[in-house]
This record gives sequence, structure tokens and C-alpha cells, in this order.
Amino acid sequence: AYGDDPGPGRIDGFILGPAPAGNAPAGEPDPAGMNLTAFAADSVYTRLVNQQDVLRRPQLIDRAGPAFYETFDRSVLLAAWSPTPADERPAIRKTGPVPRPVLFYKKIDPNFLAQADQLLAGRQIFAQLRLTQGELNRSFLYPFIIIYAVILLLALALAFLMAERLANPVRRLVQGTRIIAAGDWSYREKSRAGGETGQLITAFNGMIERLEQQRKRLIDMEKMAAWREMARRLAHEIKNPLLPIRLTVQELRDQYKGDDPIFGQLLTDSTQVVGDELDSLQKLVKEFSSFARMPEMSPRLGSLSRLLEDVAGLYTRPLVSITAASAIPDIPFDPDQLRRVLVNLFDNSSIALKDQPDGRIQVDLAMAGDEVEIRFSDNGPGILPEVLPSIFDPYFTTRSEGTGLGLAMVKNIILLHGGSIEVDSTAGEGAVFYIRLPVNPAGREA
Repeated sequence: AYGDDPGPGRIDGFILGPAPAGNAPAGEPDPAGMNLTAFAADSVYTRLVNQQDVLRRPQLIDRAGPAFYETFDRSVLLAAWSPTPADERPAIRKTGPVPRPVLFYKKIDPNFLAQADQLLAGRQIFAQLRLTQGELNRSFLYPFIIIYAVILLLALALAFLMAERLANPVRRLVQGTRIIAAGDWSYREKSRAGGETGQLITAFNGMIERLEQQRKRLIDMEKMAAWREMARRLAHEIKNPLLPIRLTVQELRDQYKGDDPIFGQLLTDSTQVVGDELDSLQKLVKEFSSFARMPEMSPRLGSLSRLLEDVAGLYTRPLVSITAASAIPDIPFDPDQLRRVLVNLFDNSSIALKDQPDGRIQVDLAMAGDEVEIRFSDNGPGILPEVLPSIFDPYFTTRSEGTGLGLAMVKNIILLHGGSIEVDSTAGEGAVFYIRLPVNPAGREA
């Protein structure tokens, strides 16, 4: 192995040890080959070892062969060999040369050692990983299953909560539609929600508000239609006998030729009373006929604030104040019919305030959604609670000289404009009328 061989088995050199003292027995290896003490004094050996411990490697081949050693850092490999004479003849053994131990050495490249150490460490780690592969698999698998299960449960819980949050308002809306279909129009959904669900709830409540208003409006119009039919029949039934009665009474008065002054005066007074009552009935018939006829509506765009100022200018007492919000648009209305409404309200308030020196009427004009609201109030004696529900009914009045058709006609006109009218009052604190007229009646009806 020593010479020009460039392969991995090439040695770097050898050290020839000293001859043993005396001849060794035939057939036995020199004990110096099993111990490096014989080479300790050699300068080459000293330089190679460099004060390192020399470790003997396990003998893997024939024990009679070389003994292998290496330095502690494995930078030098050593092989100690004690040759045995090949010729066993006594003559040769006696006259031949004495065998000397030989120490072969080979230096190892430090880079190779470092790479070998790294390879050994990697192999050890790989072997350890293979040994612990199952444990590692379990150590990763079990936490993954636990984490995945927790995340799955959290996701299911969150999905359930979100689904319940979305479904609960919808279920309540379905329940609300059943309640409204059963006739309870006061139901309103009070669930709080955001996003599209909140918009759905708001739209639902708004729809119920509009349907309730339309329902009340239809009921009021049906009532007004029934009252108008009744007024028409009453006017017809009362009007027919009025003229014959008037003519008969006048004929009785004119045909009396007697000379009894007392009876004559009584006849004249009676005729006058009957005539006055016939005039009252005639006036009532005219009012019935006017109420029974559907007013001719001729709506056109106009300014409500200007109409209010024109009507308020007709009254010097009580004090009238008008407040109009900015940006009130012109809306379509019949000025003659709406003037009739305002005149009726002003007349009623003026009569209620005739005995109050500090009486005043306040009219406020403002926007309320897609409607214009007229708030008509006074500080009069107010309306009794038991009277309030019937104030718009035809033929209902609290005044002896009234016919009970004024406010009924007011409501009829407002309904024909597509609006609504309501009243609120507290006895002793005045009354407030709320009139709402749509900005776009055709669009709202659609």
C-alpha cells in the first residue's frame, strides 16, 4: 500500500522500531508490535502524536496481524506490526537478521474529518428520526387533530350563531305577517339588526305603516261614501215636501178672512215660525246635497304657505302665527277645496276662542317624509275625550246651531287629496289638527 498508489489505501510513511532485546521465541509475535512504547522516542512519532492520547481500535482481523491505533482527534491513523520470521529453520533463525517492529502512519485531511463528522452526525440524526418516526407522527398528528377539531367546533358554533342571527329576524317577520293577516295592524317588528337584515326590518315596518294608513284611508272613504249616500237620500226625502208645506201654510194665512185679531195674530206668528223652520230645513237640505256630491277636484301645483297666509289674512282675531320650514316644495292640490278646509278650521278655532282675550292660533308647515304636514293648533278649551273619537263623523256636533258636516267635509276633501287628518286635544289646553298631504300623490298611490 506504500508507494505511488494515489488511492485511499496509500500510507504516508512508516517508522522502524528498535530491535528487541534478545531473540523472540519462534512462532510468537514480538510483543513490541502490540505496544507503542517502542516508538515513543522517535521524533516522527512525537510530531505525529503531538501530545495527544493514542487510542487503540478494536481488532477486527487476525490477532496475529497489525494492531491499529488512532490519535484522539483521529487526524493520524497508526498500524503497529511485529513481523514473524517466515523461515523457521534454526540455521537461518540463528544467522538471519532480527525482526524489528514497524509503525505505519497515515494523516487524515481535517476537512475530510469535519465532513465525516457531519455525515456521521447526520446519519445519527436520521437514524434517530427513523427510530422516533412513529412518535413524531403521533406527536404531530394528535395536536393537529385536536386543533382541527377545536377550529371545526368553533366554526360550526360561529356559523350557527350567524345563521341564527340572520334567521331569527326573518322568522319574526314571518310571524309578524301572520299577526297582521289576523287583523292586528299595530304590530311592529322591534328586532335590532344591522346590514341587509336591518334594512329589511325597517322596510317591513315602513310597509306596515303605509298599509295601515291606506287601510284607514279606505275605511274613511267607505264611511264617507256611505254618509254621502245617506245625505243624498235625506236631502231628497226632505226637499220634496218642503215646497208643498210652505205653500200650504202661506195659503192658510192668506185665506183667513176672519175678524178675530187674536187668532189672526196667532196665525201670522205660526206661519212665520213654520216659514223659519222651513228655511232651516232648506238650508240643511242644501248642506246635505253639498256633502252628498263628490267635490270637483282640480289639483294644480301651488304653494301651501301662500294659501295659508291668504286665509289667515281674513282673520283679525284671534292672533294668528304662521311658521313655514325652508324648502317646502310646491305640491298639487285644489286651492278652492283646500281653502274651504282652512276656513273651516279657522272658523272653529275662532268660535272656541271668542271668549279668550289671549287666544291665538299657531300654524306650522313642515316636511314629514314624503309628505307636507300642516300643524294647526289653538290654545282654546280643547275637545272632551269622549267627543274626540267622533269629531269627524257626519252629523256629529256639540253646537246647537251646527249641522255636524263641517269637519266631515274637511276630512272628505283631505282624503280626496290622498292625505290624512288627525286630531289631538287635552281638555283646557287647546286642540291640534295634523293634516298631511303627499308631495307626489300619483307616485305614492302607484
